[in-house]
Amino acid sequence: MYAVLHKPSGPYATSEFEHSSIPATVKKIFKLGDFLTKRDAWAGTFDTLITRTTPRTDCPVTLAEPIRLREAEAKEDAKYQAEMVQMSAVLRGDHMKNSYPHKLVEDMNVAKASDYVHNVFKKFLDEGEKAIQSGAQYDCTILIPRQLPAPRKSKSFVSNFFSYIVCDH
Repeated sequence: MYAVLHKPSGPYATSEFEHSSIPATVKKIFKLGDFLTKRDAWAGTFDTLITRTTPRTDCPVTLAEPIRLREAEAKEDAKYQAEMVQMSAVLRGDHMKNSYPHKLVEDMNVAKASDYVHNVFKKFLDEGEKAIQSGAQYDCTILIPRQLPAPRKSKSFVSNFFSYIVCDH
């Protein structure tokens, strides 16, 4: 049986099907607490369409390996990936460095940006796994330990003395 969906029947007269319909549907089906936002509270849900009592049997068990679209690694300018690299930098703690945000991606090509994002995400998953193995709940916040900069050498007596005089202390 196939159906064409035009408009949901609620929860509001102005409700529409959109990407927020997915979390709204999950909330309704599993009888979860509050909505995440006003947007998913407004969104139409698909719960009236999900009526199967048994799983489908006509779906593939495995998918074919995707065909590679290019022979060599990408060498293009990575500017379009700047946001992905910057988001990863926040996960890793690199956003605290002076190079954030623009200098971080300045010399990256697509392959370097991809490696950076991949490595940060892998580290994030590893830290999450460690946290779970240590007894953390699945909904806890995962922080990647940040590498601290090398300690600064203490200033000499003369340097401290001149700093004191120059700053009028």
